[in-house]
Amino acid sequence: MAYLRIHCAACGGVWEVYHRDNWNNDKARQCPHCFAEIDRQTWEKDVLSAFGAVHDANAELYKDHTGYDKPLFSVDVMANPIYPNGKSNDRS
Repeated sequence: MAYLRIHCAACGGVWEVYHRDNWNNDKARQCPHCFAEIDRQTWEKDVLSAFGAVHDANAELYKDHTGYDKPLFSVDVMANPIYPNGKSNDRS
C-alpha cells in the first residue's frame, strides 16, 4: 500500500497520508502540527496525480509479474528537497 510522507518546512513536522485515506479532505493537505496547508490546486493537480501515477505504476508491475511471469518489481519515489539556503540534497 502506498502512502505520502509530507514534510512541513514551516514547523519541521512530518505526517503521512495513506492510500486508504480521504485525499479530498482538507486535513489531508494540512500539517497536523502547525496547521499550515498545501495549496488546494497544487494538492489536487500535482501531488495527488503524482501519488496516483506511482500507485498505478506499481499495479502494472504487479500485473506484469502475475500475468506474464516477469520478475516482480516495485518503485518508490523519493523527494530531493530544496532547503531554505537554496541548495538541494543532491550529492551526485
